[in-house]
Amino acid sequence: MKVLRKVQFNAARQAALALALAGLCHLPASMAQLPVETLSSETAIKAKNRVYIPDIAIMHIADGKLHVVDGDTGAYQGVIGTGFTGQSKLSHDGKEIYIATGYHSRGQRGERTDIVEVWDAEKLSFKYEIPISDKRAMALNYKWLLSLSSDSRWLLVQNATPATSITVVDMTQKKAVAEITTPGCWATYPVKSQPNRFGMLCGDGTVHMVTLAEDGTAASRTISEPMFDPDGDALFVQGEPTGDTYHFVSFTGNLYSVDMSGETAKAAGKVSLVSSAERKKGWRPGGYQVLALNAATGRFYVPMHAGGGEGSHKAPAKEIWAFDLATKKRVGKMEGHASTAISTSSDGSKLYAIDAEKASLVIIKLGKKPKVLGTHQIGEFPSQIEVN
Repeated sequence: MKVLRKVQFNAARQAALALALAGLCHLPASMAQLPVETLSSETAIKAKNRVYIPDIAIMHIADGKLHVVDGDTGAYQGVIGTGFTGQSKLSHDGKEIYIATGYHSRGQRGERTDIVEVWDAEKLSFKYEIPISDKRAMALNYKWLLSLSSDSRWLLVQNATPATSITVVDMTQKKAVAEITTPGCWATYPVKSQPNRFGMLCGDGTVHMVTLAEDGTAASRTISEPMFDPDGDALFVQGEPTGDTYHFVSFTGNLYSVDMSGETAKAAGKVSLVSSAERKKGWRPGGYQVLALNAATGRFYVPMHAGGGEGSHKAPAKEIWAFDLATKKRVGKMEGHASTAISTSSDGSKLYAIDAEKASLVIIKLGKKPKVLGTHQIGEFPSQIEVN
């Protein structure tokens, strides 16, 4: 009986397959043969306003990406491979992309090579590379781990072994020229009016200022008085400048301003971004890029979450708060879109937000009633935004 049932089952399956094949034979000609897809490529990116989104590809971290998106429509423009934890920086004129990265000759093993790659931002084509130290920090994508001086001469690469230092690359000579030790300090903040000078945040609450000599070595260095409490009110390393003054958001919701114009950094103000009632409810900033500042419109924006506390500093936003840059007073709120990174368009008319839950770019038209123009899935683990 078991053998008979098996034979009957096989016969039924063969009959069903025959009927299916017969049906395919009688499909209309337009459906039986799909048209041949023609692939094409553009010689250059056409989008006028571009958004550059690093993606560390954390599940296969040797295969990082830099995605390029149309800042107006969200249309995908292209991609550049950034290797193992590559950090990217756009040139001041928007014509080149710098990527500090590293590779192994056999993928996950073999000879290691660390370099700064220079890419054409219009064609997304490789131009040349500059060897750098293998002390390069292999870290999540963060703004200011790769920085460019205001005159475009010095490219500053963050190192960590875990001892911290900075590799100074002379872009006119196309070579690394110096390594500057910076114990306990992290990220570099170029001074606009002083191309040979940059600041750094330090773990003891001070700000370290370094002035470069013509050969790229440290001509002078100073350490400020403590400006923040690294235990009670640590700062997010992402700062945004207005002139020579950098503004930083703290874990508990304060805005600190630091004047870096002189040889020694000076405190330039501290204001709370939350009311006492909001502070009791645990409203705090959270994410990886927590400050979007647009000097042209006089506005800045901060992603906020409620119920925050110790360890919630990377929590996605429940709301995004808008502030007046001159008065530091809040002027509006909008939906948070689970954002962990935000930035504005160069003209300040749009806000870009990375939705951490959907790995998407949200484009928001700013105004009295902010409006979402589109949501576009981008990569796997986007964490930063840079605009041209």
